[in-house]
Amino acid sequence: MASTIKNKPDSVPASINANPATYSLGFLVLFVAIAYALLQLLPLAWFNLLKFPATSTSNITLALVGFGLGITALIVIGKNKIFHELPGLKAGIFIGFVLVLANLYFDSIWGKFTESLVFDKRVFPESFGVGLAGAGAALAAIGSFIFFFRPSNIKLFTRIEEQGWFSRDSFKQNQGSKIRRGTIMCLLILFGTGIMTLVRNDTLARNGSNWQIEIPYTGKVKISPDKVGDALAILQSAGYKNDGELLVSRADFRMANSAIDPNLFIKIGLLTGDSKYKIGEIVSKDSFQEESRELIKNDRKPAESVPLKVAEGTVIYRSLILLPGIQFSGPILLIILALWISWKVVNIPVFADFLIATEAEMNKVSWTTKKKLFHDTVVVLTTLVLMSVFLFAMDQFWRIFLTKAGVLRFGQDSVQKNTSVDLKKW
Repeated sequence: MASTIKNKPDSVPASINANPATYSLGFLVLFVAIAYALLQLLPLAWFNLLKFPATSTSNITLALVGFGLGITALIVIGKNKIFHELPGLKAGIFIGFVLVLANLYFDSIWGKFTESLVFDKRVFPESFGVGLAGAGAALAAIGSFIFFFRPSNIKLFTRIEEQGWFSRDSFKQNQGSKIRRGTIMCLLILFGTGIMTLVRNDTLARNGSNWQIEIPYTGKVKISPDKVGDALAILQSAGYKNDGELLVSRADFRMANSAIDPNLFIKIGLLTGDSKYKIGEIVSKDSFQEESRELIKNDRKPAESVPLKVAEGTVIYRSLILLPGIQFSGPILLIILALWISWKVVNIPVFADFLIATEAEMNKVSWTTKKKLFHDTVVVLTTLVLMSVFLFAMDQFWRIFLTKAGVLRFGQDSVQKNTSVDLKKW
Protein backbone atom coordinates (compact mmCIF):
# COMPACT_ATOMS: atom_id res chain seq x y z
CA MET A 1 0.00 0.00 0.00
CA ALA A 2 2.73 2.47 0.92
CA SER A 3 5.16 3.88 -1.60
CA THR A 4 8.70 4.73 -0.65
CA ILE A 5 11.34 7.01 -2.10
CA LYS A 6 13.95 5.35 -4.22
CA ASN A 7 16.65 8.00 -4.29
CA LYS A 8 19.62 5.76 -4.87
CA PRO A 9 19.63 3.29 -7.71
CA ASP A 10 20.74 -0.22 -7.01
CA SER A 11 23.63 0.11 -9.44
CA VAL A 12 25.13 2.82 -11.59
CA PRO A 13 25.00 2.03 -15.32
CA ALA A 14 28.29 1.22 -16.93
CA SER A 15 27.81 4.08 -19.38
CA ILE A 16 28.25 6.55 -16.54
CA ASN A 17 31.67 5.85 -15.12
CA ALA A 18 32.74 9.18 -13.65
CA ASN A 19 32.90 11.16 -10.46
CA PRO A 20 29.54 12.90 -9.90
CA ALA A 21 31.48 16.06 -9.04
CA THR A 22 32.67 16.26 -12.67
CA TYR A 23 29.16 16.01 -14.04
CA SER A 24 27.90 18.39 -11.36
CA LEU A 25 30.45 20.99 -12.40
CA GLY A 26 29.46 20.64 -16.05
CA PHE A 27 25.77 21.06 -15.33
CA LEU A 28 26.56 23.98 -13.01
CA VAL A 29 28.34 25.76 -15.88
CA LEU A 30 25.27 25.12 -18.04
CA PHE A 31 22.96 26.55 -15.36
CA VAL A 32 25.19 29.61 -14.98
CA ALA A 33 25.00 30.20 -18.73
CA ILE A 34 21.20 29.92 -18.60
CA ALA A 35 21.08 32.29 -15.63
CA TYR A 36 23.27 34.80 -17.48
CA ALA A 37 20.94 34.65 -20.48
CA LEU A 38 17.87 35.18 -18.29
CA LEU A 39 19.34 37.86 -16.03
CA GLN A 40 21.42 39.83 -18.52
CA LEU A 41 20.40 39.13 -22.11
CA LEU A 42 16.64 38.86 -21.51
CA PRO A 43 16.34 42.31 -19.78
CA LEU A 44 18.56 43.81 -22.51
CA ALA A 45 16.27 42.46 -25.22
CA TRP A 46 13.14 43.37 -23.22
CA PHE A 47 13.95 47.06 -22.76
CA ASN A 48 16.27 47.83 -25.69
CA LEU A 49 15.07 45.64 -28.54
CA LEU A 50 11.38 45.23 -27.71
CA LYS A 51 11.24 48.77 -26.26
CA PHE A 52 9.05 47.91 -23.27
CA PRO A 53 8.85 50.75 -20.68
CA ALA A 54 10.49 50.31 -17.28
CA THR A 55 7.22 50.36 -15.34
CA SER A 56 6.08 48.16 -12.46
CA THR A 57 3.79 46.12 -14.74
CA SER A 58 6.55 45.65 -17.28
CA ASN A 59 9.04 44.59 -14.58
CA ILE A 60 6.60 42.08 -13.09
CA THR A 61 5.89 40.66 -16.54
CA LEU A 62 9.62 40.40 -17.23
CA ALA A 63 10.16 38.56 -13.94
CA LEU A 64 7.34 36.12 -14.71
CA VAL A 65 8.68 35.49 -18.22
CA GLY A 66 12.16 34.93 -16.82
CA PHE A 67 10.95 32.49 -14.19
CA GLY A 68 8.81 30.68 -16.77
CA LEU A 69 11.75 30.28 -19.13
CA GLY A 70 14.00 29.20 -16.28
CA ILE A 71 11.57 26.53 -15.07
CA THR A 72 11.10 25.31 -18.65
CA ALA A 73 14.87 24.99 -19.04
CA LEU A 74 15.10 23.07 -15.77
CA ILE A 75 12.34 20.68 -16.86
CA VAL A 76 14.03 20.03 -20.22
CA ILE A 77 17.42 19.42 -18.60
CA GLY A 78 15.82 17.33 -15.85
CA LYS A 79 14.51 14.87 -18.43
CA ASN A 80 18.08 13.75 -19.04
CA LYS A 81 18.35 10.22 -17.66
CA ILE A 82 21.69 10.98 -16.04
CA PHE A 83 19.83 12.82 -13.28
CA HIS A 84 18.21 9.54 -12.29
CA GLU A 85 21.13 7.21 -12.95
CA LEU A 86 24.05 8.99 -11.27
CA PRO A 87 23.61 9.29 -7.47
CA GLY A 88 24.74 12.54 -5.86
CA LEU A 89 24.57 14.57 -9.08
CA LYS A 90 21.82 16.99 -8.02
CA ALA A 91 23.30 17.47 -4.56
CA GLY A 92 26.68 18.16 -6.18
CA ILE A 93 25.15 20.85 -8.38
CA PHE A 94 23.58 22.51 -5.34
CA ILE A 95 26.80 22.38 -3.30
CA GLY A 96 28.74 23.75 -6.28
CA PHE A 97 26.26 26.63 -6.56
CA VAL A 98 26.65 27.43 -2.86
CA LEU A 99 30.46 27.35 -3.20
CA VAL A 100 30.33 29.75 -6.17
CA LEU A 101 28.17 32.22 -4.22
CA ALA A 102 30.44 31.91 -1.18
CA ASN A 103 33.51 32.59 -3.32
CA LEU A 104 31.88 35.64 -4.91
CA TYR A 105 30.97 37.12 -1.54
CA PHE A 106 34.41 36.32 -0.11
CA ASP A 107 36.14 37.93 -3.10
CA SER A 108 33.99 41.06 -2.70
CA ILE A 109 34.58 41.35 1.05
CA TRP A 110 38.29 40.57 0.85
CA GLY A 111 38.78 42.90 -2.12
CA LYS A 112 37.06 45.78 -0.34
CA PHE A 113 39.20 45.15 2.74
CA THR A 114 42.40 45.43 0.73
CA GLU A 115 40.90 48.43 -1.06
CA SER A 116 40.39 50.19 2.28
CA LEU A 117 44.06 49.57 3.09
CA VAL A 118 45.00 51.19 -0.23
CA PHE A 119 42.73 54.24 -0.37
CA ASP A 120 41.75 54.89 3.25
CA LYS A 121 44.75 53.82 5.34
CA ARG A 122 47.30 54.09 2.50
CA VAL A 123 49.27 51.09 3.68
CA PHE A 124 50.46 50.06 0.21
CA PRO A 125 49.97 51.14 -3.43
CA GLU A 126 46.97 50.21 -5.55
CA SER A 127 48.84 47.70 -7.72
CA PHE A 128 49.90 45.72 -4.64
CA GLY A 129 46.32 45.81 -3.31
CA VAL A 130 44.96 44.45 -6.60
CA GLY A 131 47.51 41.64 -6.49
CA LEU A 132 46.67 40.85 -2.87
CA ALA A 133 42.96 40.74 -3.64
CA GLY A 134 43.58 38.49 -6.64
CA ALA A 135 45.77 36.16 -4.58
CA GLY A 136 43.05 35.81 -1.93
CA ALA A 137 40.44 35.08 -4.58
CA ALA A 138 42.70 32.48 -6.22
CA LEU A 139 43.35 30.72 -2.89
CA ALA A 140 39.62 30.62 -2.12
CA ALA A 141 38.88 29.16 -5.57
CA ILE A 142 41.61 26.53 -5.25
CA GLY A 143 40.36 25.53 -1.79
CA SER A 144 36.79 25.23 -3.05
CA PHE A 145 37.95 23.18 -6.05
CA ILE A 146 39.91 20.78 -3.82
CA PHE A 147 36.97 20.42 -1.44
CA PHE A 148 34.50 19.83 -4.27
CA PHE A 149 36.55 17.07 -5.90
CA ARG A 150 37.53 15.18 -2.76
CA PRO A 151 36.82 11.44 -3.18
CA SER A 152 34.90 11.41 0.10
CA ASN A 153 32.43 13.92 -1.32
CA ILE A 154 30.86 11.18 -3.44
CA LYS A 155 29.40 9.78 -0.23
CA LEU A 156 28.53 13.28 1.00
CA PHE A 157 26.62 14.14 -2.16
CA THR A 158 24.80 10.81 -2.04
CA ARG A 159 23.84 11.20 1.64
CA ILE A 160 22.40 14.66 1.01
CA GLU A 161 20.49 13.47 -2.03
CA GLU A 162 19.07 10.47 -0.17
CA GLN A 163 17.19 12.86 2.12
CA GLY A 164 14.88 13.57 -0.82
CA TRP A 165 15.33 17.34 -1.13
CA PHE A 166 16.13 17.11 -4.85
CA SER A 167 13.58 14.47 -5.78
CA ARG A 168 9.98 14.90 -6.93
CA ASP A 169 9.00 11.55 -5.40
CA SER A 170 6.81 11.47 -2.29
CA PHE A 171 7.22 9.21 0.72
CA LYS A 172 4.22 7.01 1.58
CA GLN A 173 1.91 9.44 -0.17
CA ASN A 174 -1.27 7.51 0.68
CA GLN A 175 -0.69 7.64 4.44
CA GLY A 176 -1.22 10.54 6.82
CA SER A 177 -2.70 12.73 4.09
CA LYS A 178 -4.84 14.90 6.41
CA ILE A 179 -2.10 15.86 8.86
CA ARG A 180 0.33 16.37 5.99
CA ARG A 181 -2.02 18.82 4.30
CA GLY A 182 -2.48 20.65 7.58
CA THR A 183 1.29 20.84 8.08
CA ILE A 184 1.80 22.17 4.56
CA MET A 185 -0.93 24.77 5.12
CA CYS A 186 0.66 25.95 8.38
CA LEU A 187 4.09 26.21 6.75
CA LEU A 188 2.67 28.16 3.82
CA ILE A 189 0.91 30.56 6.20
CA LEU A 190 4.17 31.02 8.10
CA PHE A 191 6.22 31.61 4.94
CA GLY A 192 3.45 33.78 3.44
CA THR A 193 3.36 36.16 6.40
CA GLY A 194 7.12 36.50 6.27
CA ILE A 195 7.08 37.27 2.55
CA MET A 196 4.25 39.78 3.01
CA THR A 197 6.24 41.52 5.74
CA LEU A 198 9.29 41.75 3.46
CA VAL A 199 7.17 43.19 0.65
CA ARG A 200 5.26 45.69 2.79
CA ASN A 201 8.43 46.99 4.47
CA ASP A 202 10.30 47.02 1.14
CA THR A 203 13.10 45.10 2.84
CA LEU A 204 14.35 43.30 -0.27
CA ALA A 205 14.95 46.53 -2.23
CA ARG A 206 16.43 48.44 0.71
CA ASN A 207 19.99 48.12 -0.63
CA GLY A 208 19.11 48.64 -4.29
CA SER A 209 16.76 47.44 -6.98
CA ASN A 210 18.93 44.39 -7.77
CA TRP A 211 20.53 41.60 -5.77
CA GLN A 212 24.12 42.14 -6.80
CA ILE A 213 27.72 41.77 -5.69
CA GLU A 214 30.03 44.76 -6.01
CA ILE A 215 33.34 44.14 -7.80
CA PRO A 216 36.35 45.56 -5.88
CA TYR A 217 38.74 48.06 -7.52
CA THR A 218 36.11 49.09 -10.07
CA GLY A 219 34.66 51.86 -7.95
CA LYS A 220 34.49 55.51 -8.91
CA VAL A 221 33.55 58.41 -6.67
CA LYS A 222 30.33 60.20 -7.55
CA ILE A 223 30.46 63.85 -6.41
CA SER A 224 27.45 66.13 -6.52
CA PRO A 225 28.04 69.83 -7.38
CA ASP A 226 27.34 71.01 -3.83
CA LYS A 227 29.83 68.52 -2.34
CA VAL A 228 32.85 69.16 -4.54
CA GLY A 229 34.16 71.92 -2.23
CA ASP A 230 37.57 73.43 -3.00
CA ALA A 231 38.71 70.34 -4.90
CA LEU A 232 36.92 71.45 -8.09
CA ALA A 233 39.87 73.35 -9.54
CA ILE A 234 42.22 70.45 -8.92
CA LEU A 235 39.84 67.94 -10.49
CA GLN A 236 39.36 70.22 -13.51
CA SER A 237 43.12 70.43 -13.92
CA ALA A 238 43.14 66.60 -13.93
CA GLY A 239 40.81 66.61 -16.95
CA TYR A 240 37.36 66.32 -15.39
CA LYS A 241 34.64 68.59 -16.76
CA ASN A 242 32.27 70.44 -14.48
CA ASP A 243 29.01 69.41 -16.16
CA GLY A 244 26.93 68.51 -13.14
CA GLU A 245 27.87 65.45 -11.12
CA LEU A 246 31.50 64.35 -11.30
CA LEU A 247 32.51 60.70 -11.57
CA VAL A 248 36.19 60.47 -10.74
CA SER A 249 38.57 57.64 -9.98
CA ARG A 250 39.37 56.95 -6.37
CA ALA A 251 43.03 57.77 -6.97
CA ASP A 252 42.19 61.21 -8.39
CA PHE A 253 39.67 61.78 -5.59
CA ARG A 254 42.32 61.03 -3.00
CA MET A 255 44.85 63.19 -4.84
CA ALA A 256 42.48 66.15 -4.97
CA ASN A 257 41.64 65.98 -1.27
CA SER A 258 45.32 65.50 -0.38
CA ALA A 259 46.12 68.73 -2.24
CA ILE A 260 43.68 70.65 -0.03
CA ASP A 261 44.27 68.85 3.25
CA PRO A 262 42.98 71.31 5.92
CA ASN A 263 45.82 70.23 8.20
CA LEU A 264 48.44 71.34 5.67
CA PHE A 265 46.80 73.97 3.46
CA ILE A 266 44.57 77.01 3.80
CA LYS A 267 42.58 79.20 1.44
CA ILE A 268 43.11 82.95 1.13
CA GLY A 269 39.93 84.84 2.00
CA LEU A 270 40.07 88.60 2.64
CA LEU A 271 43.16 90.10 1.07
CA THR A 272 45.14 93.24 1.84
CA GLY A 273 47.60 95.08 -0.34
CA ASP A 274 50.46 93.88 1.83
CA SER A 275 50.11 90.17 0.96
CA LYS A 276 51.65 88.51 -2.06
CA TYR A 277 48.81 85.98 -2.43
CA LYS A 278 45.57 86.20 -4.42
CA ILE A 279 41.99 85.78 -3.23
CA GLY A 280 40.95 82.13 -3.33
CA GLU A 281 44.52 80.88 -3.68
CA ILE A 282 45.35 77.67 -1.81
CA VAL A 283 48.70 77.86 -0.05
CA SER A 284 50.52 75.84 2.57
CA LYS A 285 50.05 76.77 6.20
CA ASP A 286 53.77 77.10 6.78
CA SER A 287 54.30 79.67 4.00
CA PHE A 288 51.18 81.61 5.03
CA GLN A 289 52.25 81.72 8.67
CA GLU A 290 55.76 82.74 7.69
CA GLU A 291 54.44 85.62 5.59
CA SER A 292 52.06 86.68 8.37
CA ARG A 293 54.89 86.84 10.90
CA GLU A 294 57.01 88.98 8.56
CA LEU A 295 54.14 91.38 7.86
CA ILE A 296 53.17 91.73 11.51
CA LYS A 297 56.82 92.28 12.43
CA ASN A 298 56.92 95.19 10.00
CA ASP A 299 53.57 96.60 11.25
CA ARG A 300 51.79 95.50 8.11
CA LYS A 301 48.47 93.61 7.91
CA PRO A 302 48.52 90.03 6.61
CA ALA A 303 45.77 88.34 4.55
CA GLU A 304 42.94 86.42 6.24
CA SER A 305 42.39 82.73 5.65
CA VAL A 306 39.23 80.63 5.42
CA PRO A 307 38.97 76.88 6.07
CA LEU A 308 39.15 74.55 3.12
CA LYS A 309 36.27 72.28 2.14
CA VAL A 310 37.28 68.83 0.96
CA ALA A 311 35.23 66.96 -1.63
CA GLU A 312 32.63 64.44 -0.47
CA GLY A 313 31.24 61.67 -2.62
CA THR A 314 29.86 58.15 -2.82
CA VAL A 315 31.78 55.22 -4.23
CA ILE A 316 29.91 53.55 -7.11
CA TYR A 317 31.09 50.05 -8.06
CA ARG A 318 30.52 47.88 -11.07
CA SER A 319 28.31 45.03 -9.97
CA LEU A 320 27.62 41.42 -10.82
CA ILE A 321 23.82 41.16 -10.86
CA LEU A 322 22.57 37.92 -9.34
CA LEU A 323 18.85 38.75 -9.46
CA PRO A 324 17.45 41.89 -11.15
CA GLY A 325 14.33 43.65 -9.91
CA ILE A 326 14.59 42.14 -6.43
CA GLN A 327 11.38 43.86 -5.27
CA PHE A 328 9.47 41.83 -7.89
CA SER A 329 11.55 38.73 -8.60
CA GLY A 330 12.53 38.21 -4.95
CA PRO A 331 8.99 37.49 -3.66
CA ILE A 332 8.30 35.20 -6.63
CA LEU A 333 11.47 33.22 -5.92
CA LEU A 334 10.65 33.05 -2.22
CA ILE A 335 7.12 31.79 -2.98
CA ILE A 336 8.53 29.02 -5.19
CA LEU A 337 11.02 28.03 -2.48
CA ALA A 338 8.26 28.11 0.16
CA LEU A 339 6.07 25.79 -1.92
CA TRP A 340 8.93 23.37 -2.54
CA ILE A 341 10.16 23.33 1.07
CA SER A 342 6.63 22.96 2.49
CA TRP A 343 5.97 19.97 0.25
CA LYS A 344 9.37 18.34 0.78
CA VAL A 345 9.33 18.71 4.58
CA VAL A 346 6.33 16.40 4.92
CA ASN A 347 8.08 13.86 2.67
CA ILE A 348 11.26 13.55 4.69
CA PRO A 349 11.13 9.90 5.81
CA VAL A 350 11.72 10.57 9.52
CA PHE A 351 9.25 13.45 9.75
CA ALA A 352 6.74 11.76 7.44
CA ASP A 353 6.71 8.65 9.65
CA PHE A 354 6.12 10.87 12.67
CA LEU A 355 3.15 12.58 10.97
CA ILE A 356 1.72 9.23 9.86
CA ALA A 357 2.00 7.85 13.40
CA THR A 358 0.42 11.02 14.80
CA GLU A 359 -2.57 10.76 12.50
CA ALA A 360 -2.93 7.07 13.36
CA GLU A 361 -3.06 7.91 17.07
CA MET A 362 -5.52 10.75 16.46
CA ASN A 363 -7.80 8.32 14.63
CA LYS A 364 -7.96 6.23 17.82
CA VAL A 365 -9.33 9.14 19.86
CA SER A 366 -13.05 8.92 20.72
CA TRP A 367 -14.40 12.39 20.03
CA THR A 368 -17.50 13.48 21.95
CA THR A 369 -20.76 14.32 20.18
CA LYS A 370 -22.10 17.84 19.83
CA LYS A 371 -24.99 17.16 22.25
CA LYS A 372 -22.65 15.66 24.84
CA LEU A 373 -20.21 18.58 24.47
CA PHE A 374 -23.03 21.10 25.02
CA HIS A 375 -24.31 19.22 28.09
CA ASP A 376 -20.84 18.96 29.66
CA THR A 377 -20.19 22.66 29.01
CA VAL A 378 -23.44 23.62 30.77
CA VAL A 379 -22.51 21.44 33.76
CA VAL A 380 -19.06 23.01 34.06
CA LEU A 381 -20.35 26.60 33.79
CA THR A 382 -23.17 25.92 36.29
CA THR A 383 -20.68 24.43 38.75
CA LEU A 384 -18.43 27.48 38.42
CA VAL A 385 -21.33 29.87 39.06
CA LEU A 386 -22.53 27.93 42.11
CA MET A 387 -19.02 27.74 43.55
CA SER A 388 -18.54 31.48 43.02
CA VAL A 389 -21.83 32.28 44.80
CA PHE A 390 -20.97 29.94 47.66
CA LEU A 391 -17.49 31.41 48.17
CA PHE A 392 -18.88 34.98 48.04
CA ALA A 393 -21.56 34.13 50.63
CA MET A 394 -19.03 32.51 52.97
CA ASP A 395 -16.71 35.49 52.62
CA GLN A 396 -19.49 37.91 53.57
CA PHE A 397 -20.61 35.71 56.49
CA TRP A 398 -17.19 35.52 58.10
CA ARG A 399 -16.59 39.23 57.49
CA ILE A 400 -19.77 40.20 59.34
CA PHE A 401 -19.20 37.66 62.13
CA LEU A 402 -15.58 38.64 62.80
CA THR A 403 -16.46 42.35 62.67
CA LYS A 404 -19.23 41.91 65.29
CA ALA A 405 -16.84 39.91 67.44
CA GLY A 406 -14.28 42.75 67.36
CA VAL A 407 -11.58 40.74 65.64
CA LEU A 408 -11.74 42.85 62.46
CA ARG A 409 -12.42 46.57 62.28
CA PHE A 410 -13.73 48.37 59.21
CA GLY A 411 -15.05 51.88 58.67
CA GLN A 412 -14.25 55.32 60.14
CA ASP A 413 -12.72 54.11 63.42
CA SER A 414 -10.09 52.10 61.57
CA VAL A 415 -9.28 55.02 59.26
CA GLN A 416 -8.89 57.45 62.16
CA LYS A 417 -6.67 54.97 64.01
CA ASN A 418 -4.42 54.51 61.05
CA THR A 419 -4.23 58.25 60.45
CA SER A 420 -3.27 58.96 64.06
CA VAL A 421 -0.53 56.36 63.91
CA ASP A 422 0.85 57.86 60.70
CA LEU A 423 0.96 61.40 62.17
CA LYS A 424 2.50 60.35 65.48
CA LYS A 425 6.02 61.69 66.09
CA TRP A 426 8.45 58.94 66.93
